[in-house]
Amino acid sequence: MINVAQLKKISEKPWFYPVALLLIGFITYCYVLTSLGYYWADWEIVMFMKLNPALQFDFYAHDRPFPWTYQLIYALVGSNPIGWHVVALLIRWAGTLLFVQSLTLLWPRYKNHLLWLGVLLLVYPGFLQQSQSATKARHFMTFLLFALSVYLMALAIKRPRWARLFFPLSWLATFAHLFTTEYFAGLELMRPVLLWMLIGGDDKKVLLRRVVINSLPYFLILIFYFWARLIYFPVIFQTMSRVREINSVLGGFQENPVGSLLVFLNRALFDLIYLTVQTWVNGIINFEGFTFENRAAWLAFGLGILLAAVFAFFHNTNENETAGSSSPASVFIIGFLAFILGALPIWVINEQISAGAWNDRFALTPMLGACLMVLALLLWLVRPAGQKFILSVLLAFSIAAQVWVVNVYRRDWRTQLDYYWQLHWRAPALKTGTALLSFEQPSPSVTHYSDAGFALNVLYHYQTEDGLLPYWYFIRRFHFHYVPDDPIAYELRTLQFRGNTSQAIAVLHQTGGACLRVLDTVYASDPLYIDGQDILIPLSNLSQIVPDPSARPPDPDIFGPEPERTWCYYFQKADLARQQQDWDAVINLYKQAQQKGFTPGYGAEYIPLIEAYAQTGNWQKAYDLTLAAEGVNSGLKKMLCANWSRLSEIPSADPGVIEQARQSLSCSDD
Repeated sequence: MINVAQLKKISEKPWFYPVALLLIGFITYCYVLTSLGYYWADWEIVMFMKLNPALQFDFYAHDRPFPWTYQLIYALVGSNPIGWHVVALLIRWAGTLLFVQSLTLLWPRYKNHLLWLGVLLLVYPGFLQQSQSATKARHFMTFLLFALSVYLMALAIKRPRWARLFFPLSWLATFAHLFTTEYFAGLELMRPVLLWMLIGGDDKKVLLRRVVINSLPYFLILIFYFWARLIYFPVIFQTMSRVREINSVLGGFQENPVGSLLVFLNRALFDLIYLTVQTWVNGIINFEGFTFENRAAWLAFGLGILLAAVFAFFHNTNENETAGSSSPASVFIIGFLAFILGALPIWVINEQISAGAWNDRFALTPMLGACLMVLALLLWLVRPAGQKFILSVLLAFSIAAQVWVVNVYRRDWRTQLDYYWQLHWRAPALKTGTALLSFEQPSPSVTHYSDAGFALNVLYHYQTEDGLLPYWYFIRRFHFHYVPDDPIAYELRTLQFRGNTSQAIAVLHQTGGACLRVLDTVYASDPLYIDGQDILIPLSNLSQIVPDPSARPPDPDIFGPEPERTWCYYFQKADLARQQQDWDAVINLYKQAQQKGFTPGYGAEYIPLIEAYAQTGNWQKAYDLTLAAEGVNSGLKKMLCANWSRLSEIPSADPGVIEQARQSLSCSDD
């Protein structure tokens, strides 16, 4: 029989907590690892890994000119998204461990509570972008380097014999994290406070002198960083956007100090409440589609409760008696300072963490302080038994929120892959200078216009030596006229695209079982078009598509193997054959689909088949398919009538069937 006490003693092993933390992180974020991919600005990273280093440096030069993290991970795992997800988690896990170890040196009295802090930080529900592994890898590396610098600094104080080694290594880690990203720059201002607490002692003059001396190298590194970031780089690379944002905020204080201060305090208060209180509940109730009728909700809470219960079984909140005078007040003060200084760089560029959308990315730094404040309040107000219960509930909710979000990312990647593969089937290759026009992005997580542009170039194996890209993706908010032969000139930092509205293809991305469609005139008057979407049809030039059967398939490391060929595969290939006027190929593809039990999911997908049978003289079959199309969806009569009017011009047209079709569809004579 298993002895519970002996089993719990395993948690005292030095390896146990790191392994437990890693397992919780892996189960939470990687339980569908093979079904996760790239999202949002990940596509920027994926595309740039295929560029030479000089172009990468130029692109990132205006704000974060050292993309070494991306290059390192790419060298280790290549383009496969699975590798990026694993490495991103490992980096965050290592950073969390070092941060907890640093705080343990600061507050040895609260070691067990700090173990809980670490696991809460790893699955904190105010930061929901772990699955954006490529984009966030750099931010997690910054966290790791910052935590390493603090840990080495603490070791240098606690173990003076090693100070000559640990301090320089800490300075190096500080320099590296500042020049990787700016996310943890504000926390550098906490160094003197941390040093004051670490050094301690009754002689305040000696203490102050040691704090000043030990803080000086960090202060000089920070000054150098701000000079480089706010003066040198903007002037050298002529990129003043961040400087203008900061100047705008500071200018507001000069013009209206009271009003600007109130706005600033309001923003800070909302973010404080959001990150310390609201986020634990919002992580679940604000998710679109969350309901316990959904099996994913049961999975999320099941894993959350299970992992929280197991962690609670092995980790108590009872502390051993340790010499020292630390109190919850010091934990709260450090937490509050960490929150303010961590959020300050966000507020000075006029952003707000609690604003929603994708702003939770800004929570990565201030969440350290927010969790410390929550922990301090528990230490103050709740007894140890109650503390463990509350921490367990917070952990269960946090894991459940992250598990739910990971499932959202899983479904999004499936949507993306469906989009990219259908586009490849329909357009195996594109001519250089092709613009893809659409009213929608490929998926909900490809939210920015440039993300889809990056993905498009990766899909079609782009090549560039000078930053001139062969393809780009445009949606309707771009400022060019939707008229033929209108030049398109687009620039994104050091990248350029030069094209023309007459050298474009238009794409309609449908859902609900319908297939993606490359638009042309045969699809005019579709009732699905909204907000003037049909203005894209005259611009869709199918000659930009290169129907080369030997074209390179999408990179399997990124897009995986070709998915199972369902109806949409046969539709895309049939539509491509229609474009080439290969009517026998269209009919053969339809017959293959029928043999496998596939039928159109949307009536307009019958159009290539109707025309193929008409062109080959089987007018009765064309008529039967027309009735089938009308039976799938209502509102298609205008489009079908236009197509029959066009088919009536075929030299071998059957007037009787044409008239029968017109009567069935109630087509007008105009």
